[in-house]
Amino acid sequence: MQQTNTLNTTETRQGLDWQARQQCEAARAFQRAGDHDAARAAVSRFWSVIGERPNVSSLEPDTTAQVLLVVGSLSGQIGSSRQITGSQEFAKDLLSESRRLFLDLGQVDRSAEAQNEMAVCYWREGAFEESRLLFREALAEAASADLKLQIFIDSTSVEISTGQYQAALALLRAGGELLDSIADSATQGRYHLQLALVHRRLGDSDTALIEYSAASFHLEAAGHNRYLGRVENNIGFILLELGRHGEALTHLDNARRIFVSMKEAGRVAQVNETRAQVLIAQKRYHEAERAASAAVTVLQQGGEQSLLAESLMTHGVALARLGRDQAARSAFQEAVAVTDSAGDLRSAGRAHLVMIEELREFLSSGEAAQIFLESDQRLPNPLDEETAAQLRRCARIVVERASRPDVTVDDLLIGGSLEEEVLHLEGELILRALDQEKGSITRAAHRLGLSHQGLKYILETRQKSLMPARTPVRKRFRSIIKR
Repeated sequence: MQQTNTLNTTETRQGLDWQARQQCEAARAFQRAGDHDAARAAVSRFWSVIGERPNVSSLEPDTTAQVLLVVGSLSGQIGSSRQITGSQEFAKDLLSESRRLFLDLGQVDRSAEAQNEMAVCYWREGAFEESRLLFREALAEAASADLKLQIFIDSTSVEISTGQYQAALALLRAGGELLDSIADSATQGRYHLQLALVHRRLGDSDTALIEYSAASFHLEAAGHNRYLGRVENNIGFILLELGRHGEALTHLDNARRIFVSMKEAGRVAQVNETRAQVLIAQKRYHEAERAASAAVTVLQQGGEQSLLAESLMTHGVALARLGRDQAARSAFQEAVAVTDSAGDLRSAGRAHLVMIEELREFLSSGEAAQIFLESDQRLPNPLDEETAAQLRRCARIVVERASRPDVTVDDLLIGGSLEEEVLHLEGELILRALDQEKGSITRAAHRLGLSHQGLKYILETRQKSLMPARTPVRKRFRSIIKR
């Protein structure tokens, strides 16, 4: 009798294990089609609530690893689209456990897949260096062509977010060599979607629109409405850049309709942020402020810091155009705090520059100089073309604010490269502060909005001629300026 009960228990466990594997495969198929709700329903016997661990106590290690991979991936995706607090950390925990189990079982390709999903979670949080490292490790481990292509596509998100557009293009070209061997329409659509995004960031709107057309073709064949919504949003952004504002809003309305029907609050927020940019271009500042504010409210609930920072900057611009300078400054400062906390120094630097451009009449000359120097401390080398142009514009604004009545902007420029002009401007501002404070580094640092150590570091590195006595100091942020 006892032997019969043992056999029945074993058969039950085997049946449950087989069922779990089948449900995981069904969930993965729904994920590839972008239907996250159906994917969650497919594994509902084991899990349904983000933040709650799936019930894997009766499953074999191999099946447990598969369930953890599916649930971790879904938690990150759904948490992102609906801005669920803590969802990315929860997803990373499950994916890390899944990866360890796959490694113990010698299933290296599945381990690389879990690593790739973890990298995506880190990217969503704005932890770009950690994400980039995990993507590289996953690509080194991956064996199958479809997984390698998936990693190539996903890893471009980090390079795009950090302004490394040529690096993103190189990744996609490497992945393109595998494209002919992949029959999956959703993967083909995602590939063309990312390629279009890179070309848009490189300023090649014509090629971007062609790639978006190719993406739409494949995504429609796959029935992937979620990514079709992204295509519509991105086309709207290109049309904004081309000055075709009415057409842009039409595409953004299409994107919004798709995401609302799917209850994708996070994606609706991204569309609202793009809409706000179009409305700003149309000088419809009250409508832009409302759209950007709605985006910020939703994105503050989740953990996607880079998206939140972009919305805060757009909100700040709308507020500044309405003359609400103090509220605009608060929005820009929050954007800086968000990106600093995530380690996204490039976005923090950009937020400083936007603040200078939009609040030039509100900021004192000292405040403008302080904000410019803080931007310098954060922006990486080399600069992309757009950021370099923005930095040059802000340099002129700061010079104009600091110029004496009898000195013109052209008198202060030296006719050099961007780096030489910025270095010269920095020296002029520091020298003026030192003169005003009779050589006191502490008081000059306070006037410039820097710490004593911060100013001393600048003087002992790139502005040595302004400080006769030099002592070694600890290295701080890397500057965009090189001697």
